[in-house]
Amino acid sequence: MRLIKVENITANMKLAKPVYHQGRVLLNVYCSNLHKYKNKLLDIGIHHIYIEDEKSKNIEVNDIINRKTRIKSKKVIKKTMENISQNKKIEVNKINEAIQNIISDITNQETILVNLIDIKTTDDYTFEHSVNVAVLSILLGKSLNYNRKRLIKLGTGALLHDIGKVSIPEEILKKPDKLTDREYNIIKEHPKLGYENIKGYYNLSPLSQIAILSHHEKYDGSGYPHRLAKDDIHEFGKIVGIADVFDALTSDRCYRNRWPVHKAVDFLISKANEEFDPQLVNKFVKNIALYPNGISVKLSTGEKAIVKKQNQNCPTRPIVRVIEDKKGEELEEYKTLNLTETLNITIIDEEQK
Repeated sequence: MRLIKVENITANMKLAKPVYHQGRVLLNVYCSNLHKYKNKLLDIGIHHIYIEDEKSKNIEVNDIINRKTRIKSKKVIKKTMENISQNKKIEVNKINEAIQNIISDITNQETILVNLIDIKTTDDYTFEHSVNVAVLSILLGKSLNYNRKRLIKLGTGALLHDIGKVSIPEEILKKPDKLTDREYNIIKEHPKLGYENIKGYYNLSPLSQIAILSHHEKYDGSGYPHRLAKDDIHEFGKIVGIADVFDALTSDRCYRNRWPVHKAVDFLISKANEEFDPQLVNKFVKNIALYPNGISVKLSTGEKAIVKKQNQNCPTRPIVRVIEDKKGEELEEYKTLNLTETLNITIIDEEQK
């Protein structure tokens, strides 16, 4: 399978991954007449989909957690936010179960380079984002040799990091244009609001609560709500902050397309020592596939290729399937290149197909 822009859908293309909207399957795998749904997909904020064709045959794009775990976790965070907005008690046991499942999925994999290009609709973004931030935070915690108890506390704070947004007006949260200073100041209240919403729960670790409160603090002291800096920011807050920014950058939004993963990684590295703890950024990026399976890339030879597989110890040099020559003409026979074995050839950029 491969990732393409929705605007480039043509007749006879087959969907390779289901598309969800408001928690339900909108389009299922191999649905026919995919091109007829182009405008609908764009209307609900989906700019990329995975398709299956001859060019991408046998290229696998696997989620780091299984679909059942992801769906259950999304339901849990959605229900938690609904309960908070209705002044009902949240179900801490359900949250704990969701985090336990995520941790089990991650720890069951021996070697991981994250292929985290998920398809999020405008309505589902908050819930998918919350799950991804939990996944990425747990991955980083695992790299730091956290034990399971500590991973649960970290993952819980990460999953709940944005719960304060239930108290923010929706017209501000979903505003496609630039926020006014007043609107931005309202948004900046969400860490404190989230903390206030859950601080009375004795069975939620104080460390999870601190992750919620401090995930927008910055390493140089320019963040919010308390302008903490360096070691004054709890490590959980630093971790969730990195995961939050990375997933936001690599997600399609109603006001912009996603950033290519390698550019999001470059951004994190460029902001180390400023916004982020440099040691944590260094650990984080080692878990990320810079060029995820299924994306189209341009090679230094001028040829076009699809990323086929990752090289665990060399994320800048995956295995690719070359599909077009430097003139842009499709090859009669595709060829496979392992970029760790052809050091004179590099990836120049991701192709926005």
